[in-house]
Amino acid sequence: MTGLSCCYEYMKKYINIIVFYLPQFHVIKENEAIYGKNFTEWNNVIHARKLYDWHYQPHIPHKDFGYYNLLDEDFIIKQHNIAYNYGINCFCYYYYNMSGRPLLFEPLHIINKNNIIKNRFCLCWAHHSWYYNRDNKYNIFIKQDYRINNIEYIVSDISKYILNKRYIKIDGKPLFIIFSPEKIPNAQEYIDAFRYYIKKTFIKEILIAGVEAFADVEPSALGLDFMIEFAPNWVNDALLSPSGTYPRIYDYNKTVNFMIHKDIPNYIRLRCAFPGWDNTPRRGNDGIIFRGANTKTFKLHLEYLKEYTSLLQPKGYNYIFINAWNEWGESCHLEPDMQNGYAYLKAVQSVFTLHSF
Repeated sequence: MTGLSCCYEYMKKYINIIVFYLPQFHVIKENEAIYGKNFTEWNNVIHARKLYDWHYQPHIPHKDFGYYNLLDEDFIIKQHNIAYNYGINCFCYYYYNMSGRPLLFEPLHIINKNNIIKNRFCLCWAHHSWYYNRDNKYNIFIKQDYRINNIEYIVSDISKYILNKRYIKIDGKPLFIIFSPEKIPNAQEYIDAFRYYIKKTFIKEILIAGVEAFADVEPSALGLDFMIEFAPNWVNDALLSPSGTYPRIYDYNKTVNFMIHKDIPNYIRLRCAFPGWDNTPRRGNDGIIFRGANTKTFKLHLEYLKEYTSLLQPKGYNYIFINAWNEWGESCHLEPDMQNGYAYLKAVQSVFTLHSF
C-alpha cells in the first residue's frame, strides 16, 4: 500500500457528514399573518402539482415520518436517531434572526436541551429578508436590518447553542456559518464586528464560514475563514429549458458531473452533494427543476467527495455537507418519501459507514 492510499484508508474512517436542516415545520404567527392560519411548509408540499408527464410531484413523506410537527420532541428524537443510524452524525440547522429577533427557534431549543439526541450540530445564519413567494413580485414582509449594534443580540442568542457539548468545533473553535455572506452590506466590516462580539462573549475565537449559494467567493475578501460549497451549482451547460423560460429545468447528472470536475480553489472549500432539487412546490411555474435525480449519481457524487475530502482537505476539515435533510418545499430531502423510501439514506450509509466524534 502506498503512502497516499494508506493515508486514504486512515482518513476515510473519520469523515463527518453534515446535513442542512430546515426548522420550519411548525406554525409561527409571522407566517400565519401572510400565508393564513396554521401555515407551515407542508402547505406548499401538499398542494404541489405535476407540471409535465415526467415531473415527480407531489413528494409525500414516508409513513414513518408523515407530515410532522417540529414542536413534537418525541418525533425529533426519532428523526435524529434514524439519521444517525444511517451515517448522518451532524446537522447544520438554519438559524433565523432578523435584526436581533429570532424566528423559527422552538425546534432548535428542543434539540439543544435534549440529552438523548447524539447528532452533533452547528448553525447557519440565513440572514436574508423574508419575501412573499406566491408571486414574482417578492415583496418583503420581514426585513433584515444589518446595523452593527444588532450583532450583540444575535451573539447573545446563539451562545446557548455554541456552549452545547455537541456543537461542532474545528481545531477547538466553534463553527458558525453564514448563508450567502456576500449579500451582507459591508460584509467584511460586519463579520469583523461579529468576531469582536463573539470574543467579548466567549473570550475565545470561532470559525466563521460562508455558503457559496450564488457565487464563488474568496473567504478572505469577506473576513471569513473558509467557504462551503452549495449544491446544486447553477450551471448553464446543464440547462435543458430554453433560456428565459420558466420553470427553468436543469439536468441533474450533468450538474453533478460539473461539480465533480470543477477547479479546486486556492482556499478551503468544504464540499457538498444534493439528492435532487425542485422548488415548484414553493414557486409554481416560476420554479427550478433538476430533472433526472437518481440514487446512482448521488452515490457516485458522495464517493467522489469522500475521496476528495480524504486526500485534499486540511487536517481537521474532514466534513462533507449534503443539501438537505428536509427541504421538502424544494424537493431536496434525504428524509424518506413514499416513492423512494429510504433509498437516499441507504446511499449515504453505503458510502459512509463509520462516525467520528
